[in-house]
Amino acid sequence: MKTVQDYLYDPRIISDPDIMSGPEEIRTIHAIRLKQQDETSGMSYEEKAAFHRKKTDTMFASIGLPPLKYVNLSGQGKIKPKATVSK
Repeated sequence: MKTVQDYLYDPRIISDPDIMSGPEEIRTIHAIRLKQQDETSGMSYEEKAAFHRKKTDTMFASIGLPPLKYVNLSGQGKIKPKATVSK
């Protein structure tokens, strides 16, 4: 699996003059985004959610924190706007 450092030299980043002329932090952000896109391409929404939960739980465990408790709000419908009262 490619690392963020590998993505810093990806042709998609190197061939973009705007990214290359910008601050190093911008290149790093683009490298992280490309890495996430490549890792999750072709996954369903549920697979992506599980993938990111696993990564998050691993990160919290590495710093000694318990895993997060996730809330599932699916199937609850759309938020309905409050009725406006005109005078």
